[in-house]
Amino acid sequence: MLSRFLSGACALLLLLGAATAQDRASGAPMQDETGDFAREASALMDSHARGGVFSGAVIVARDGIPLFRRAYGMADREWAIPNTPDTMFRIGSITKQFTAAAILKLAEAGSLSLDDPAIRTLPELPPAWAPMTIRMLLNHSSGLPNVTALPGYATQLGRIERSPMETVALLYREDLLFPPGTGHEYSNTGYILLAGLIERITGQSFARYLNDAILAPAGLASTRDADPGAIIPRRAAGYRRVSGEWRHALPLAASAPSGAGMLASTLDDLVAWDRALFSGRVLSEASRRAMVTDYGHGYGLGLYIGTAYGHRLWSHGGFISGFSAIKDAYPDLGLTIVVLGNSEIVPAQALSRQLAALYLGEPARTEISVGQTVLDRYVGFYRTGPRSVLGVTRDGDRLTAQALGQGSTESRITLVAESDRAFVAENGAIRVAFDIEPDGRATGVMIHRDGIERAGPRIDRAIARRITARRFTRLPSGR
Repeated sequence: MLSRFLSGACALLLLLGAATAQDRASGAPMQDETGDFAREASALMDSHARGGVFSGAVIVARDGIPLFRRAYGMADREWAIPNTPDTMFRIGSITKQFTAAAILKLAEAGSLSLDDPAIRTLPELPPAWAPMTIRMLLNHSSGLPNVTALPGYATQLGRIERSPMETVALLYREDLLFPPGTGHEYSNTGYILLAGLIERITGQSFARYLNDAILAPAGLASTRDADPGAIIPRRAAGYRRVSGEWRHALPLAASAPSGAGMLASTLDDLVAWDRALFSGRVLSEASRRAMVTDYGHGYGLGLYIGTAYGHRLWSHGGFISGFSAIKDAYPDLGLTIVVLGNSEIVPAQALSRQLAALYLGEPARTEISVGQTVLDRYVGFYRTGPRSVLGVTRDGDRLTAQALGQGSTESRITLVAESDRAFVAENGAIRVAFDIEPDGRATGVMIHRDGIERAGPRIDRAIARRITARRFTRLPSGR
C-alpha cells in the first residue's frame, strides 16, 4: 500500500513538473508568478498615478481571465468621482477595428467586395478618387489627406455636426497625398468615408448597423457611440492640461469622429471583443485572416500588425479629445492588455508595453519615437515655483531638462519619450508631461519627482532670467 502511494506521489510530482515546464515555455505564468506579476504591475501603475500622469483604468487578461485589473485617478474632477474598472472611456481610433469588422461583415454577405472602387457606391466622390478601393481605405493606402489635420479642425471644423460624407466632402478640393495604392499614410478620413459607405449600402445609420451587426453579436453591452450629448452611465469626463492646470477637453461634435473614432467602451468589453473577434463568433476565418494580414506597412485592416518581445502583436491606439487609449493583443499567448486614460497626457502605449514586459519577464523596451519637430515645440522655459524654472532643450532626438534658480545645483537630465507628451528620466526617477494647445504649442509642464508634483506655465527667456537671477549666459538656449 505504501509503495503504491509513493509511486502515485512520484507520478504526480513528475506531472506537475512537466506542466510547469510547458507553462513556462508557452509564456504562461504560474499561480505564484501571477501574484508577483500583480504586485509588480501595481507598483508600475502606482508610480504613474502618483505622478498625475495616469488617470484611467488598465487590465491584463489571459484567455479572457483578468490577471490585473485596476483603476486610478478621477472620472470627474469637479465632483471628485474616482475611476473604477467599470468606467466607460472614449477609445478613439480603436474604433477602426470595429469599422473594419463591419465592412468585412458586409463583404461576407456579398454586399460589397474589398476590391470594389469606393466610387461605385459613392458616385459623388471626385474623379481623382476613382482608383481608390475599399481595401485601400481600410489599410491606409488610399492617399486621402487626414481631415483632422485641416487648419482649425480642433477649434472650429470638428465642432460642427455633419454626416460622414459631409465631413469627407471637406477634402474634395484637396490633392491626394499620392496616387491610390502607391503609398501609405494613416488617415482618419478613410474610415469616416467607410462609415458613409456603410450607411449608403445598408440604409441605416453607421451607429445602428455597427451595433446590430458587430457589437450585439459579440455581447458588448458596454460599447457604444460616445455621443457627448447622450446620458451614459459610468462615463468618464476627458481632460487636458493648459498652462500647468487641468481643463476639460475641447468639445467635439458627436458626428465628427464617426467610423474613425466614435466609440466608448470598458476594460471588460475590449477583452471580450478580442475573444469574440478571434474565436469566430463575429467574422469568418477568411475575414479574420484579411484583418491581420500585413499589407506592407505594418498595418492590416483596422489593426497594426507587428511583434513585441518575440511574440506576434495585433494592436491599435486611440487618441481623441481628452482621452488616450490602447489595446494590445498577443494572439500566441492569448494575452490582451488594455489601457484606457481620461487625459491627453496618458502614455498608453508605453504603459501597455511595460506591462507586457513585466508579464513576460523581459526588459521593458518602451521608448516612443517622437519627431524633432514635435520635440522642438517643448524647448523653452517653464516656471515651477516662485524662484525656480525648468529649462528644456533638445539634444538630437532627445529632450534634456535642467532645474534653474537659486540653490539649484543639478545637472541636465536626459528625457526618454513615453508618448508625444510625456517623458521620463533615464533612471525613471522624474516624469515630465507637457501641456499643449490644439495647434501644438506647449503652454505648461507637470513634473513628478520623489512623490511631489509641480506644475507651471511656460514663460519667455526674459522672465526666466529675472526669476532665476542668474547671468543670462548660464541659461540653456531656448525660446
